[in-house]
This record gives sequence, C-alpha cells and structure tokens, in this order.
Amino acid sequence: DPVAVLMLILDFDTEVAMNGIDNFIGNSSGRYMRETITALQTIGAESQAALLEKILAVADEAGMTHDAIQEDRSGLDEFAITSFEKLHGDKWDAACDGIQALDEQIDYSDMLACAETYAGNHSAVLHRALGIIDG
Repeated sequence: DPVAVLMLILDFDTEVAMNGIDNFIGNSSGRYMRETITALQTIGAESQAALLEKILAVADEAGMTHDAIQEDRSGLDEFAITSFEKLHGDKWDAACDGIQALDEQIDYSDMLACAETYAGNHSAVLHRALGIIDG
C-alpha cells in the first residue's frame, strides 16, 4: 500500500528530526521499526534500510527495545516532560553511542528523494486514497 509506505517514511523522518533516533525507537512510531525498514526497501532507499536494520540490531542486543523504553515511561505522570537521559540514566549509553554513529550515516535527503520518486510513480493510487481526482 503506497500510502502506508509513505506514511512510515514520513513519520520516521519527522520523529528523528524532532526527537532523535533514540526517542524514535521508544515512541509509538518505533513500534513499526521493522515495517519502516521494509518501507525504506520498497522506495529504493536500500542503504538507509540497512542502517536502520543495524540500529535495530544494536538496540535489541542492548535490551533497548520499544517495550523496555515504554516500561521506563510507565511510572511518569501524564503529560510529564523529561529527557531520554533523565528517564533511562546511563544503562543504554554504549548502545546509544553506536546508534547515533549509525544514524549519522543515514542520508535523509536521499531517503526523501526516493520517497518523492516513489510517490510520483504511485500518484494515481495516492490521489484515489486522498480523494483527489485528476482533471
């Protein structure tokens, strides 16, 4: 589904730009990290997909899973404001360093260019899904 593919890509890009890759893993978008990897492959962003797959492997190996991050958040008051460092302490510092190094290799501009090409190639499907009628 081209709409779902592009939504995963745009959500990934937005979340990382706003909150960083560490927070992406633990937030609601990070729950769909494997699907995001598949979406990256689908649009032809192979190097970005490979890097995100490596990020997922580093996180998983350290126990820095979406569920583990959410567990740390479970004790917070509703609407509490905190940082990744305050919430999780230093237990994932080594993993975060590795994840950051991998994230710095992701070419987000190229990823978005791939998404734009993909959207162009699927414009009829996207227009129908959005209720846009070419005329």
